[in-house]
Amino acid sequence: MTSPLSAELVASRQRKAATQRKIGLFQAMADTLFIRADEQERWREACAAGNNPDGAGTWQRLANHTRNEAHEYVRRIDRLQENLR
Repeated sequence: MTSPLSAELVASRQRKAATQRKIGLFQAMADTLFIRADEQERWREACAAGNNPDGAGTWQRLANHTRNEAHEYVRRIDRLQENLR
């Protein structure tokens, strides 16, 4: 029979491990989104250089949205890390 204290300790460790996995997943998502935003920014630059302002505007909006999504993952990571302390 396990003591309530040891069961509580196991549950706490499991929660921390699950939170660490989620942090890793969120970090991978943020990194991927930042990379995609940079790529979209290069496409915007190519459209601007090719005298395609409509295309440049579209890629700029997409890059901004993608970057905002990445920053949201970073904020979520920060909150999870604070909860681990």
